[in-house]
Amino acid sequence: MKFGHTFQEALAKERYPQHWVEKAIPYRQLKKILGKVREELHKNGYDPDTLRQLLADHKAEYHLEPDDAHLLHPKLIVRSGVRTLPAPENAKEEVKEGESVSEAIPPAVDSLNSSSSEHPQASRSLQQVDEDGWIKIPMDADERFFNLLSSDVNELDVLQTQEQQSMTLKIHDLGAEISQVAKPRKGLVNLSKSDLYRWREIFEIYLAAEVFFSTSEQHGGLRNSEKARQQLIWFQEEVNKRQLPQRFKIESSAIAYMHFLNLNATLLQNLQFQELNQTAVTKIIKKFDKRTSLGVKQVFPKLMYTAHFISESVSKDICAQLSREVINLVPQVVDYSCTICMSICWIPVRLDCDHVFCIRCMIKMQNQNKRFCPLCRADVIQRANENHIDDEMVRFLERWFPKETKEKQAWNELERRKELLGEALVREDAPPCIVM
Repeated sequence: MKFGHTFQEALAKERYPQHWVEKAIPYRQLKKILGKVREELHKNGYDPDTLRQLLADHKAEYHLEPDDAHLLHPKLIVRSGVRTLPAPENAKEEVKEGESVSEAIPPAVDSLNSSSSEHPQASRSLQQVDEDGWIKIPMDADERFFNLLSSDVNELDVLQTQEQQSMTLKIHDLGAEISQVAKPRKGLVNLSKSDLYRWREIFEIYLAAEVFFSTSEQHGGLRNSEKARQQLIWFQEEVNKRQLPQRFKIESSAIAYMHFLNLNATLLQNLQFQELNQTAVTKIIKKFDKRTSLGVKQVFPKLMYTAHFISESVSKDICAQLSREVINLVPQVVDYSCTICMSICWIPVRLDCDHVFCIRCMIKMQNQNKRFCPLCRADVIQRANENHIDDEMVRFLERWFPKETKEKQAWNELERRKELLGEALVREDAPPCIVM
């Protein structure tokens, strides 16, 4: 199936907003103009093979020159006196009797042996010979092609900026919503007034899904739209499987969750639209090079470096903001875990090397006469005392992880009793002695 038809089908199928569709790359129109570009070059005697050879021999140069409005203007110049180019089909009647076709001079190339009446186009070209002996070849269709393409890329750039600003505002509003429904309440009793743990679980699944950005070594970086779509589906299915939306205790949490899903859907649609138009640009440039041999594939993206559409992805910036203003509102226990026991770092002891471990692991290391930090090998373990307890972090963990800190405290007490009485005399399911 021709890409032009596929491109139009995709624009209609994904139900993009109408103002997006109006800004899409006009692939079919560009393709029609490209046909005119090819006709214009052939008329002047420059078929793809001829141009390829002239460019390789440095007898011709082709440039795309941007103006202040970031529109591209093509310029083709050829050395005067070039006599090795084949004549175009419509110029064969101009070949003199007894002269081979390979020796004929194209109309747009300087011919010192031809009169102006025999080669009217050559006469016009003679007026454009610069002091270095270069002839500027008229490229009207080429000018229209790159004027249209570069202007559309610039319009897509403006659209991307507008959409990014819109999503930025939505993220800010969503952060305000979630901060209210997921904020911690003092004490376990008041947890009934918060959806902190539901949101923590939702964001834990979302981080595991890595919808738009992967951190794996093998497939790290920004995901393509198809993979992002699959990961977003997996996230929604996993959330529904755990019935987290049904377990919300606050009505506004369900509304905030729908806003969160809608934001991700918008971001996915933006990524799909961006990829579709990038493919259209890549294909039309590839087709341009194939039909002209002018080699703009590597040059075009660099000249359009200002465009978000070409040089960077909105998805990456939005994902960073989403993580910063929404996901990070609910801290995850993995970020506050002791690297020795792998459970929450309660009560946190901050060593002189600035590494933090829970108090039970610290006491065990001191009892075993260990001296060096397990992470940086600094000689700091035996110098740690009650002054090294991070009181600010204690208050933070109590506030955001009430269940985890209570469980860790109970586990610490059990460990302490085992050390004092021995494991044989301590049952894990027995209540602690009230006298002790």
